[in-house]
Amino acid sequence: MSVSCPMMGLAAYAPVWVAAGLVLAAIFVHSLGEVWESSAGFALGFGLAPDHAHGQYQGLLGLGFSAGQALAPAILITVVLGLGTAGWLLLAVFFAALGAAGPSLARWGMRSRPRSGFDGGAQDGTRGAIAEVERDT
Repeated sequence: MSVSCPMMGLAAYAPVWVAAGLVLAAIFVHSLGEVWESSAGFALGFGLAPDHAHGQYQGLLGLGFSAGQALAPAILITVVLGLGTAGWLLLAVFFAALGAAGPSLARWGMRSRPRSGFDGGAQDGTRGAIAEVERDT
């Protein structure tokens, strides 16, 4: 997602056909980022939750998602539209910082969660995502 934001900002200074290509490419890149973020969030949300707390973890995940949806219009209007290209670049830095913090937070979650019932009922995809996070630690 941090790659798509500068593309959107640059579209304002490009000829119309180049701008259209930049916007379409930015939409594609941003969509890939959204899918990646969503799958990682669910894998960690289910994979880190103790057997008895899957609903609580998913509730918190949903609360965070809803908070993002509530704050996004204000951030986009004031920062991105208000500052133009600089706003798009600030949004890119924000996404990059969140993306850089994700693996460290996942490793911390893996280290600090109780070990009992680690894979209880987890789907194969979730086990694979958790194993990938563990391998990186």
